[in-house]
Amino acid sequence: MNYIWDILLRADKQNIDRESIRFKCAKSYSPYMEVSFEDINAAEIDETLIVEINPYYRFFSIFKNIFDINLKENLQFREVLFDIILHHLGELDLKQGLTRKEYYKKFILRDILDNIFAEKIKNNILIFNKDELDIVLNSLISLYETGTSIELFKSVVKKIFPKSVVYSNQDDKKEILIYIDQPESPQLNCKIDALVELFLHIEYEVNIYWQYHFGILDIDETMKIEKMVLY
Repeated sequence: MNYIWDILLRADKQNIDRESIRFKCAKSYSPYMEVSFEDINAAEIDETLIVEINPYYRFFSIFKNIFDINLKENLQFREVLFDIILHHLGELDLKQGLTRKEYYKKFILRDILDNIFAEKIKNNILIFNKDELDIVLNSLISLYETGTSIELFKSVVKKIFPKSVVYSNQDDKKEILIYIDQPESPQLNCKIDALVELFLHIEYEVNIYWQYHFGILDIDETMKIEKMVLY
């Protein structure tokens, strides 16, 4: 982690609210690095959520007078101001580095949260963690580019639920069977409901099997007593 934008992205990865990170002006730092860790190989933000920064590495013109050693007054105010400015600069870094696809994802998420899709989808989308949400948004872009398809639906379900299988009923092309190798829970129900609403056409009938697979003739793994359900 060499830059303030690295810190913000790492916070996302650790499921830490970016706003809870506190940037402080480092008392001792390398002139060749922006982030000042005691361990230069540190890969995670520690529990203090305090990150010391060398503000002069890229932003000398902004900070040259804020922490002048001859300036003794209003230190607490200047520390708060420093933190606010660093957060703003970090967000600017990230926005400047955004690809067109990243902007599309932000617009799609904004529409979902503004109830452009549906209240139910808005509520369910909040259940996904950051990595899962990124998968959903990337898949929605693919949906807009290529249209609905069973293969796209299978792909996104597999990414969110790695131990899952999606079947198309060969006798009834509009029936989808989903096996998820986890016990059913309200949270998981919200996730699969969101995927069905977003990626499947309304005409499909969806049946979900939790934890226990339905029996399939000639496939022994699905025919074990007490570990199967009837279809």
